[in-house]
Amino acid sequence: MSLEKMLATYEFEQWLYKEAELLDHIDFDGWFSLMHPSLIYQMPVRVNKEGTERPDYAEDMFSFNDDIDLLSLRVERLKTDYAWAEIPPSRTRRYVSNVKLADYVPNEKASVNSYLLIYRSRSTDIHHDLISGERRDEFLYEDGVWKLSKRVFIVDQTTLNTRNLAIFV
Repeated sequence: MSLEKMLATYEFEQWLYKEAELLDHIDFDGWFSLMHPSLIYQMPVRVNKEGTERPDYAEDMFSFNDDIDLLSLRVERLKTDYAWAEIPPSRTRRYVSNVKLADYVPNEKASVNSYLLIYRSRSTDIHHDLISGERRDEFLYEDGVWKLSKRVFIVDQTTLNTRNLAIFV
């Protein structure tokens, strides 16, 4: 691996850690500022297939399939009294690992894969959620900063054992 790719990998690791911190601290405006206007934000439905057939997720069915406008509405709604699923807000902790730079053109675009584990607890509930999966991210370089232009979150579970998906991955 070249020094340039090592430094770029470190830069994207730090970007992903900062994103996790913003979300865990419920700074949705700060998080949203990391998004590119052309954003596509998806979570395909996981499916069971025979043997090792791949992909083992739907390519045309999603738990969410948002663009920047829909994501903006979700963020704004969380700041109102109408986001009942998140009153009071979930306590989350995001663990980002296995960050790999898949494609990189300096100061232009990049593709980054990573693993994500989310721990979520709710109010006084003794139960908690664990959501894990792989993120396939694409970034565009704009005005001197990297912006997320596409995220596909491939959840590990076929059936999610969570009450809702009112959090961001």
